[in-house]
Amino acid sequence: MKAKTFLVGLLGFLIVLSCAREPIPTLPEETQEGLGTFGCLVNGELVRSRWDSRWGGNFQVSSYYDSTTNQFRLETTTRLDHRFEFFVSNPTLGQNVIDSVFLWTSNHYYVARNVAYIYFTRLDHIASGTFAFDAERYNRTTHELIPDRKIQVRRGRFDVGISSPWHWW
Repeated sequence: MKAKTFLVGLLGFLIVLSCAREPIPTLPEETQEGLGTFGCLVNGELVRSRWDSRWGGNFQVSSYYDSTTNQFRLETTTRLDHRFEFFVSNPTLGQNVIDSVFLWTSNHYYVARNVAYIYFTRLDHIASGTFAFDAERYNRTTHELIPDRKIQVRRGRFDVGISSPWHWW
């Protein structure tokens, strides 16, 4: 009887171990292939976006280059309903100052102007690199600054193709 109970318990334990587990989300790899990836830590919390049908959502990462104003724009919507927009004038390979970054959440938005960096590791028909910034919070309705409410965005990474109608090359 003890052997039978032991075998049933062991079988149950092996079945539990064999069940597929959801992978723990991590920052996307630093790539330069135009894979449509975006990720960062917002106050230490992982926020990422990548077009992937397995995630069951319309997460988009896109970038544009306007040759008339010489401005690069990166925008994304993430799984946590965050929306990021980056604007960089006169972009070059290496470190650049971001003109402005906007981050929208459900009730507030955050703004960083000329205090953020973006580092392009590739910039032709593909834009890849890293970024970091601190931003101040504003009320979405009144557009007033909310004092002492800042966020830190660190270890940001992106890898995306540059879309039409503007072209870099």
